[in-house]
Amino acid sequence: MPIRSLTLAATLAAAFTLSLAVSTGSALAFQCEQQVNEVLQKHSISQSDVKSVKVVRRTGGAKSAGIYGLDAWVRLNSCSNGALVVGMTKYCMPQNVYTTGDCSVTNMPKY
Repeated sequence: MPIRSLTLAATLAAAFTLSLAVSTGSALAFQCEQQVNEVLQKHSISQSDVKSVKVVRRTGGAKSAGIYGLDAWVRLNSCSNGALVVGMTKYCMPQNVYTTGDCSVTNMPKY
């Protein structure tokens, strides 16, 4: 096989792998949408109060190469500073829910 073909094949393989790595994070965030909505409903938070939702990856630390879990940061219109945070496993299973800043939700811890 000519060198040019090997180089092209390697470049295409790298581009395909990179596209999978980039799309996995956004796909995972999209898959977690249902679980975040269920948590909001459970705590009687209406969709009209939700300003934005950002799902971020949480790693196991400096020596960890993989995703440890995910956090959904929910900004609410009723909060001028802070957010409601849904801590989840890497498979979108909610583990804990709390608020930060001036956000306050009944029966929810505040940090």
